[in-house]
Amino acid sequence: MAMKSGTYLLPSGKSILLIFSILLAIAPNWLAIAQRQGSSRKPNRSATLLGWYIFKGPDGDFSLAFPSKPEPFESGIEGPVTSIRHYQVSTKAGNHFSINLQDVGGDPRSRDANEFGQKDEVIAAAAARERGERVVQVQRVAKNIIEMEVWQPVKDTPNNLHRLDHAILRRGRMYTLGCGSLIDNKEVDKSTCQKFFKSIRFTARLNSL
Repeated sequence: MAMKSGTYLLPSGKSILLIFSILLAIAPNWLAIAQRQGSSRKPNRSATLLGWYIFKGPDGDFSLAFPSKPEPFESGIEGPVTSIRHYQVSTKAGNHFSINLQDVGGDPRSRDANEFGQKDEVIAAAAARERGERVVQVQRVAKNIIEMEVWQPVKDTPNNLHRLDHAILRRGRMYTLGCGSLIDNKEVDKSTCQKFFKSIRFTARLNSL
């Protein structure tokens, strides 16, 4: 059960895992929707980082490089604390890049608001398998970062879509970056995904805990 500390409501490990599980559970839906819609955007060569567009978060807390300007996707999905905000880009090469934001609450300076639980990656992988996804690997990149690689089934077909998820827990907010292929049974370029993941930058104003 969550405990109060000053004016903050500290999130329990279970509530953070619940939010993490929700974000990963709906990731296949966004990739499937993007596949049905098709890819239509060309890379924006006026961007600054290796030809990519630098997207600034709606609250000014981060920037992230996309192949072109991302569009907001109105999911209408409410999380345990706030609604989930989602931004995405699909390319003509058949790749999909996204980020979604979800607040977990609590004191942003607390450990619970900046670190995943000891077994969260194992539990997240088990949940993915229950959804019918084949988990290739899951790893703790840092205390506050979990990365997972999966093949997700395409509904009513024997095909699968390849996807990497990169979840960051920072100052009471979950940032889940997704990088996947929209082409059935084709591996996404992992080096491009890592370029995408590593391009996130947090503002100096919010960087100190």
